[in-house]
Amino acid sequence: MHHHYLTIEQRETLTNLICSRFVPGAQLEIALKRLHQPDYGVCIDCGKDIGFVRLKVDPWALHCRACALLPISASDHQTTLA
Repeated sequence: MHHHYLTIEQRETLTNLICSRFVPGAQLEIALKRLHQPDYGVCIDCGKDIGFVRLKVDPWALHCRACALLPISASDHQTTLA
């Protein structure tokens, strides 16, 4: 498994963004828990890092910019690249 290492400052920035967008409750807890998972910031399709700038705009992003722009599924993308 690839681990994306955000700096302390980057995690703090993202924590503040998430806290400002949710009211206290279950959704906030889930979002903060996800932020501290070792695979947070890793594209679920290709496994590459999701850029910090992208995460600042969308802290819930699951895909890197390249995969987010693809009109095909991840499995098709992997087959095409092979």
